[in-house]
Amino acid sequence: MFSKFTSILQHAVEALAPSLPLQEDFVYHWKAITHYYIETSDDKAPVTDTNIPSHLEQMLNILTQEERERESGETGPCMEYLLHHKILETLYTLGKADVSVLLRISAGFYQLHVI
Repeated sequence: MFSKFTSILQHAVEALAPSLPLQEDFVYHWKAITHYYIETSDDKAPVTDTNIPSHLEQMLNILTQEERERESGETGPCMEYLLHHKILETLYTLGKADVSVLLRISAGFYQLHVI
């Protein structure tokens, strides 16, 4: 019950927050994911009961938007951040316990590559 309340509260805060530049927004969502893993002690909760899927989706949307706004062959700051901070490797490590998350992450990044 508490996680649903925090999820609703998080969505309300995100809806009311002013727009951030893409990279700041991307980093915000990544830090929200890592913060969850640092602060949580409930290893049994499925990731679908957390805000993680929403944050991952936002990160993918940001990367997609950045890719569309760039000229072909240019790497944007969000993609540079993703590569420099080894986010994919970290997501793989964190998601090993929940295969459904890995599948969604893989599908999302595949779609980004196809676009």
